[in-house]
Amino acid sequence: MSTGSPSRTRPRNPEGAAKVNGTDVGAAKKPTTNSEIRAWYKQQVAGIPANDAKLAAQGASLEDRAKAAHSIRHQARVDARQFMGTFESAMLKARDFFKYGRLDGPSFEQLVGEAKKSGLSEAQAYDKIINSSQRTNQAVDNIYAKPQAKL
Repeated sequence: MSTGSPSRTRPRNPEGAAKVNGTDVGAAKKPTTNSEIRAWYKQQVAGIPANDAKLAAQGASLEDRAKAAHSIRHQARVDARQFMGTFESAMLKARDFFKYGRLDGPSFEQLVGEAKKSGLSEAQAYDKIINSSQRTNQAVDNIYAKPQAKL
């Protein structure tokens, strides 16, 4: 017997889906295959060097530049997972939880702490974060280089 109340787990319209998934993700054409999702992710990451150069030209601190690079990469990671099927997203979140103790990858503070533990200065840690934020995992890139079926 239906109570007539709207579903609490799934919106009934695409606009509602955008509200659940985030407005930025809902506004653009969503990639539908793993290879399209990976290409979209790489495109987001590719914007980090230009953003870093802009921040540097504006006189932003090395720490602020590192935070910005991490934020862009982290948001791309989260948004890409929203494009994925539930199973793929859950597998990646599980991997991140076991590797970083967090569902959506390492925090900025974790990355700084790990870099300092390895003997880097704070400035070197920030440089490392900026540089590593601009690289994607080549093994994962290779897996998704070939077009695949839509999810």
